[in-house]
Amino acid sequence: MTLIRTSLDPVRASLFAALGLLVACGPGKNETETDSSSLSETGATTDPATTGTGTTSPTTGTTTDPGTGTETGGQTVTTAATTEAPTSTTGTVPPAVCEGTVTELMQAFVEPPTPSGFVKCDDGLVHRPEPRECLSPLTPTSCPADASPDSECLVDADCTEKPFGSCQLNMVFGGILAPGDTCGCVYGCQTDGDCASGEVCRCAGDGLGLYTECIPATCITDADCPGEICGFAADICEPGLFSSHCTTPEDACSGDSDCPSPPCVFEDSVQSWACANAACGRPFLVEEQAVTAPACARDDWRALVRVPVALPPMRARLAAYWQQIGLCEHASVASFARFILQLLAVGAPADLVKDAQQALADEIEHARLCFALASLYEGTGVGPGPLTAADPLGALDLDAVVAAVIREACVGETLSALEAREAALRAEDPAVRRILEQIAADEQRHAELGWRVVQWALARASADQRARAEAVFAAAIAGAEATIEALEREPGAPELHAHGVVDAPLRAALWREGLRELVSPTLDALRQVA
Repeated sequence: MTLIRTSLDPVRASLFAALGLLVACGPGKNETETDSSSLSETGATTDPATTGTGTTSPTTGTTTDPGTGTETGGQTVTTAATTEAPTSTTGTVPPAVCEGTVTELMQAFVEPPTPSGFVKCDDGLVHRPEPRECLSPLTPTSCPADASPDSECLVDADCTEKPFGSCQLNMVFGGILAPGDTCGCVYGCQTDGDCASGEVCRCAGDGLGLYTECIPATCITDADCPGEICGFAADICEPGLFSSHCTTPEDACSGDSDCPSPPCVFEDSVQSWACANAACGRPFLVEEQAVTAPACARDDWRALVRVPVALPPMRARLAAYWQQIGLCEHASVASFARFILQLLAVGAPADLVKDAQQALADEIEHARLCFALASLYEGTGVGPGPLTAADPLGALDLDAVVAAVIREACVGETLSALEAREAALRAEDPAVRRILEQIAADEQRHAELGWRVVQWALARASADQRARAEAVFAAAIAGAEATIEALEREPGAPELHAHGVVDAPLRAALWREGLRELVSPTLDALRQVA
């Protein structure tokens, strides 16, 4: 089976955050293990951010803010990792030695290239044989000139709480949630001596992190881990290394290559290393059949984008693909138009209606972007023709609205957003990648909107209505599983992956992981508060 590249943990964290079920984001803090009780059952409300296997209760440990930049979010560190300063010592048993190629990770923003003190053994964990001085302790600012005036900072001079302060653009959950163009302060370091107790200085660099900063550590170098190595764990919410732990004989992975869904992280609950659990828009249904407009020659539905022209016959295949995706996104405009009227008909609150209206605008832009790609690959303008809109409103009772949202958003759009995110990771052309990243972020918000609508409806539903919703969820998941089986039998087209196209086998792998790691956990969490 084709391995997917998307880390599912931050996506799940984003879903939980949208439902108010997440307190903090970090390894082991965004998972919940619940029973499979029905939505019709009642009981005490449980917060999955603080209970259940794989979660971490609030601690009295130090909280370290790893900064706010291109992809960030603060990480709460447990007491065990911060209450005592790690002290590098030489034991009688030497640390483990890398087998195979050793790759030195280099410092960013430094010329000539300079080692960071961190190395990687083939595809194993990053570890630290020796500490090195960071030659660029102050990370160059990423805060744009037009950043929000509500930002913590606008320029580096605003960051004076500690030495080496820089102003960086804020993002949450690695860009899954976009809070706007605000900026925050990040504080760097030159050596471990610049850091607080229980921290080490980690330079910025590829595979290290976006900024030079102090990070929590239970070991300083490999010398602290007799017979093992001092591995530095990736954070599931942003790229980079954010804590150190000795490897152990009980580890389930020795690096990301051992994990079908990377990264390989340190799990506090078992005190060893393990693998993290880490498209088309909403369909427009007419008489229970998804419909799209026919394609036609026109230029007024294409956005202004630039991509390189692929060589034939790839060019024709890409043109056909983006034309079909554009028609699906165009149909989603009609779907959200109907959805807004349905929300009004069932008395939904203003914030849900407003977000549905924004989703409609998003789908217009998605269609324009996709038709632009189709037109560029085709060599002539492509757009939508008239869209069949018989029975445009559909059923307006609460049961019918909730059933449609479960199928189309909680399952459909959750998986579609995952597809777009994976496609963006694989796309080699920057213009295509940016388009897919925009679509992925928007579709994620649309999926979250669907889950919020279901959460709102179930909070007001009768026991019978909750039981019916449970049955719809079961049918929708079963339908997706049947589709996965069919997709797995189809031939693949891996040569299209680099162009941002998800073929059938990759879609099957994404959907299977999405059902297991996104839809089912979110449904389980929703059961606890319904």
